[in-house]
Amino acid sequence: MTTQLFNTAHFVQAMRDNGYKNAAYALAELMDNSIQAGASQVELLCGEKEFIDQRRRMRIDQIAVLDNGAGMNAEVMKVALQFGNSTHLKASEQTGMGRFGMGLPSASISQCKRVDVWSWQNGVDSALHTYLDLDKITSREQRGIPEPVQSEIPDVWRKVGTSWGKSGTLVVWSKIDRAMWRTAQAVITNSEFIIGRMYRKFIESKSVAIRLVQFDIEQPMPTAKDKLAQPNDPGYLMERTSCPAPFNDQAMFEVWGHESTYEVNFEGGNHLIKMEFSMAKREARENSPGGKVAGSLPHGAHAGRNIGTSVVRAGRELDLSQVWVLSEQTERWWGVKIEFPPALDKLFGVTNNKQSAHSFTDLGTIDFDEELKGGKTITALRDEMLEDGDPRAPLMDIAHHI
Repeated sequence: MTTQLFNTAHFVQAMRDNGYKNAAYALAELMDNSIQAGASQVELLCGEKEFIDQRRRMRIDQIAVLDNGAGMNAEVMKVALQFGNSTHLKASEQTGMGRFGMGLPSASISQCKRVDVWSWQNGVDSALHTYLDLDKITSREQRGIPEPVQSEIPDVWRKVGTSWGKSGTLVVWSKIDRAMWRTAQAVITNSEFIIGRMYRKFIESKSVAIRLVQFDIEQPMPTAKDKLAQPNDPGYLMERTSCPAPFNDQAMFEVWGHESTYEVNFEGGNHLIKMEFSMAKREARENSPGGKVAGSLPHGAHAGRNIGTSVVRAGRELDLSQVWVLSEQTERWWGVKIEFPPALDKLFGVTNNKQSAHSFTDLGTIDFDEELKGGKTITALRDEMLEDGDPRAPLMDIAHHI
C-alpha cells in the first residue's frame, strides 16, 4: 500500500508563500500566458468597492486579466490550473516565456484565495469555466479541478473589458487577502511601472497593447478609468516611454560601446547571449537652471527607480538585478541589459516564478581584482571553475565584461 505523496490542503496553503515580490509580479505570470497564447491585447481590470471599518473607504475587491489570445479547451484549462503541469514542459517547446507549469495557480494563490478561469475558442458565449477555491480545498470540499463547463461570463467583466475576441481567456482573482496594495489606483500605478518594464519590447513594437482599468465594482460604468501601459526602459534607449518630460518622447541615454554577443555551448546546443550598455546623455545629468540636482528632477527620479542590470529572457524582463550596483547616486545614469533564450534557464538559474536568474547574479559577488591577481587571465579562471564543476563557468566572460 502506498502513502499519499502530499496532503493537498497543506501543500496548497504552503504554496502561497512562493516568493512573488508583489501583485505586479504575480499578475505578470498571467500576462506571460496571454502573450504566449498569441494575444495582441491584454487588460488588467481592477475592481474595488466600498468597505466600512473605522470609516468608509474604497478597497480592492477583485482583479482580472483579460486577453484575446488563442483560448483553451477543457483539457488545457485543467492542465493550466494544475501545479507543476504545463503544455510546454518538453525541452523542444521551451522557446517562449512559459515553462515551469506553476504560473497561473501559483501566482494567483500568492495573492488571493479564489481564482476563476473562463476561456473560449468560438466566441465569448461559448466560454468554459473552472476554478480553484482555497477555502474549499482546506475544508476538503474541493479535491481537484472541477470539470470545465460552459458558463456565462459575469456582466461586470463584460462591461469593463474590451478585448472580447473570437477566442480569449479571463482570469479573475477574488477573496484577495495578500495583495500589498489596497486600492485599485495603487495596483494600477505600481503595476504600470513594473509591467511596463517587463514587457517593454512587446509594447514598443506594438505587438501587444496592455490596457489598465480601475473601477467601482458595484457600478462599473461610468466609474471605469483606463489607460494604456507605456514602455519603461531601464536602459533609456527607447523613445516614447513612461519617462517624464523632456525624455518622454526621446531617448534619455545613448549607447555606450557596442552590443556584445557571446556564443555559449550548453547541453549540446549553441546559444547566443546579447549584452547592451548605455549611458545618460550629458543634458540628462545636468542640474536644472534653478540649481536642482538632476537626480531629483522627475526624469532623474524615474531613473532612480530603474537602477540595475536588466536580465531579459525570451523578450521579457525577469529581474532588474542590483548586484553590480554601488551606493553612489550616479548609478542611475547607466544601463546594462543582458538577454538570453529559455534554453539557458538552467545555466542562468532561472527560478520557477521567473523573477530572477540567481546563478548569473551570484557572479556579481566575485572580486575579479582579487581573482585575477598575479597575471591570471579570465580564461584561466574560467578553466579552473570548469575543473571544479562550477556550473557558472560559461558565464564568467560575461560577468567580467560587466
